Amino acid sequence: MSYLPHLRSFLAVFRHNSISRAATQLQLTQPAVSRHIKILESRLKTPLFVRLPRGLSPTPAAAELERQAAPHLDALEALLENGVTSRGALAGIVHVGTSSGFSSLLLAALSPVTAHGIRLDIHALPPPGLLAALSEGKIDLAVCLARIPHAGVEYTLLHEGERLLACSPAWRERLPKSSAPKGLPLIDQQGPVPPLQAYWRDVYGAAADKPAIVVPDFHAAMEAALAGAGLAVLPECLCRQALDSGRLIAVSQPRRAPQFSLYLAHAKGASKGERVDLCRQQLLEAAKRW
Repeated sequence: MSYLPHLRSFLAVFRHNSISRAATQLQLTQPAVSRHIKILESRLKTPLFVRLPRGLSPTPAAAELERQAAPHLDALEALLENGVTSRGALAGIVHVGTSSGFSSLLLAALSPVTAHGIRLDIHALPPPGLLAALSEGKIDLAVCLARIPHAGVEYTLLHEGERLLACSPAWRERLPKSSAPKGLPLIDQQGPVPPLQAYWRDVYGAAADKPAIVVPDFHAAMEAALAGAGLAVLPECLCRQALDSGRLIAVSQPRRAPQFSLYLAHAKGASKGERVDLCRQQLLEAAKRW
């Protein structure tokens, strides 16, 4: 069974907080939209909306469904609205660079643009390599963890979030209430500024124990934590789905979690073109839901 009509109804209700306004937008009857929502709730085995005196309020499950489904549905709608001619005009390759294990996040954000005939070439490079590739025209866009000054590169703030200490639920019974974890395996990253020591200093005011495992980037750290190898410092946007599903748990913190920023970079003065502009806009929109 295809659930596309049901997801379209869900997205309209989510955005309008109203069955009647969603039905008007979709040119459907209110009972039809209500039926679509009930079928989705039955399929997902969870309520999606709570009735209020005026309108509806989405549940956390609805917010997560919107985060995952909206980019793809919006891309399909745009494809139908723009037609085949637009698809042909946008067809081509866009080279996107990133570092520190954010490739999976970028792929999820950019996958809708393939409906326009755009092919994605993802480059994983260290920060100096990203800047060099941008300035030399080898990549069109880059997602960076820091604004490294460079005469040929411009930055736009893409996302601000928190870094969390996370681990498999298997370690739950050995986690302290508010103090620094002791005697547990720690996962850190390679690089000039490993995130584990910075996190321990900011949150616990002390130095961390030596890590049991050192991995190349945040994605590898998350995979190690999911496998039960220990505790890892992770950007919340990267591990949110694993936290929501219970595959990871966040360790309680006596102080506010350290913040981090992601930036979208491109070469100064470069003619980006419609393909790159569409990818840039897609990243900016997707980052609002991270």
